[in-house]
Amino acid sequence: MLSRVADSMYWMSRYLERAEHTARLIAVKLESMVEQSREDADSSWSRVVAALSAEDHVPAVPDAFAITQGLAFDRFNPSSLILSLRNARDNARQVREQLSMEVWENLNRLYLRLQPVAMDGVWMHHPARLFRETLQDLHTLGGVTYSTLSHGEGWYFLELGRHIERAQLVSRLLDLHFGAAAAGDAPKYFDWLVLLKFCSAFEPYCKAYTAAIRPEKIAEFLLFDAEFPHSVRFSVDRVCDALLHVAPGAPPNRRAAVERLAGRLKASVDFTQIEDLMRGSIAPFLDDITRQCEQIHEAVYSSYIAYGAETVL
Repeated sequence: MLSRVADSMYWMSRYLERAEHTARLIAVKLESMVEQSREDADSSWSRVVAALSAEDHVPAVPDAFAITQGLAFDRFNPSSLILSLRNARDNARQVREQLSMEVWENLNRLYLRLQPVAMDGVWMHHPARLFRETLQDLHTLGGVTYSTLSHGEGWYFLELGRHIERAQLVSRLLDLHFGAAAAGDAPKYFDWLVLLKFCSAFEPYCKAYTAAIRPEKIAEFLLFDAEFPHSVRFSVDRVCDALLHVAPGAPPNRRAAVERLAGRLKASVDFTQIEDLMRGSIAPFLDDITRQCEQIHEAVYSSYIAYGAETVL
C-alpha cells in the first residue's frame, strides 16, 4: 500500500472517531442538564471542554449555548464536530478509489447535512436530538465500512487509527474524573453516571456490576474490560492486532520497533491491577497510556508512512 493511502485511511478513521466522541459527549451533556443544578452542570461542562481539548475555543463563562456552539460548529476549533467531519471527508476524498461507494456517500451526506446547520435553529427545539441523529449516522457509517470494505491492509490502517484515537480519548476522560477525585474535588454520584454514558457504557456496566455506581468499578470496567468496545484494554488489543496486519512487506527492524511499543502498552494494561491504581496511581497510569499511544503513532509514521528513501535504501 502507498504511504499516502495509508496516511489518509489512518487519519480518516481518527477524525471519525473524534467526531463520534464529540457528538456523544455533547448529546449526553445536553440531556443530563435537566437533572443537575446550575453549579453541577457548569462543572460538568468544564470537564467536557477539557476532554475535547477545546479550552481555547469556548468562552470562559459557563454558557451551554456558547459551549455547544464552540464544540460542534466552530470552524477554528480543530476538535470541533464539524471540523473533524470535514477532515475525515477530505482524507476520504484522497483515497476515494480505496473506499466503497456506500462509505463515501454516507460520509459525504453526513457532512453536507451538518455543514450549513446554524446553532440558533438547533437550540430552539431539541438541541440534543441533532447530536443523537449524528451519532446514529456515524454508527451507520461504521457498519457500512465494516460490511462493504475488504478487510485487507487498508482496513487495518482504519482500525489502527480508530483505536489509537479511542484509547487516548477515553483515557483523557477518565483522567479528568479520577484526577479531580484524587485532588479532593470528587465528582458526585450523577457525574459518575454521566461518565458511563459518555462512553456508551451505562447498560453494559449495569449488566456486569448491577446498577451500583462505584468509582473503582467504573475505572475497572472502562480500563480493563476485554469485551467492551469503549474500554482502554479493548482498544489496545485492537491496536496490537492491526499492527500485525499492516505493512507486511516492511523490513523486520522497522516492524519490530512499532510492535515493541505496542507490546509494552499491552503489557501495562494486561498486568496492572485496579486495586493498585485506586491507591493513588491512576492519574500517572492514564497519562502513561496517552503517552504510549502517542509513541506508537510516531513510530507508525516513521516506520510506515513518513520514512525517507534513504531508509529503504
